[in-house]
Amino acid sequence: MAYKDSLFRSIFGNEKSALALYNAVCGASLDAGNTEVVINTLGETLWSPGKNDLSFLVNRGLVVIAEHQSTINENMPYRMLQYVCRLFENGVTDKRAVYKRALVKHARPRFIVLLNSAADFPDRKKLRLSDSFETVEGYGEAALELEVDVCNVNEGRNRAILEACAELKGYAFFVSRADLREKGLAAQGGMSRKERTREAIRLAIRDCKDAGLLREFWEKLSQEEMGMLARDWDMKTALEVREEEGRERGREEGKGEKGREIARNALAKGLPFELIRDITGLDAETITGLSQGAL
Repeated sequence: MAYKDSLFRSIFGNEKSALALYNAVCGASLDAGNTEVVINTLGETLWSPGKNDLSFLVNRGLVVIAEHQSTINENMPYRMLQYVCRLFENGVTDKRAVYKRALVKHARPRFIVLLNSAADFPDRKKLRLSDSFETVEGYGEAALELEVDVCNVNEGRNRAILEACAELKGYAFFVSRADLREKGLAAQGGMSRKERTREAIRLAIRDCKDAGLLREFWEKLSQEEMGMLARDWDMKTALEVREEEGRERGREEGKGEKGREIARNALAKGLPFELIRDITGLDAETITGLSQGAL
């Protein structure tokens, strides 16, 4: 996923492309010449390690937070809550607002996830923070809500949105072609993983150019940036291999105390229930007991 994230930030991390993305996904028609766009994407710091893919302020009244995802993550509303709080703290809104008596207006947030996953997923879906809250008897509507608009941008999905944003159409096309090229090269054999990575990227870029997509972007991409893209792609593969190895080890150790320790650490980090089960091999009842502190 790393190479897709870095490419996403490279393509949309400027005012013109960010506004085009917003217009397409949200059905708006803001004119770039008359619209103020300020990129305020979060970076990692010593005290706040989390970073998002893209965020920007539109006409000082709308803050858009957009993320690219290669796998479905039902916890995105919670992550978006963390992002928007940091953005507000970093100056999107008046830091002194909490001390004022009169109502202070804040930029209206819009949360978007662009999903590029092999898993079956509808064209659009709303994820809500309230879905993660515990059910409490006698307690009505949740007092805190945050909605994330998930948009499936796999090639062939949401055609109207992709046609409305040339950058998004090119991005979806490249990701699709890069995956296909890498699988084809792997099937042929005779190349190392690193060689396949670089060749798949080269061929996918050529496919994009032949289709008239992102030509200007590819022409400006330096050899150094091409190398970074390839390294990020290698990292994606390495993480997949490491995860699979971890699952295999977990299945072997999962029945003992070691497996319970792994599960406790995974629960503390907020990993999905199903993933913990796959990693450790523990049954659902045991993992539930660990999450409640009963075991």
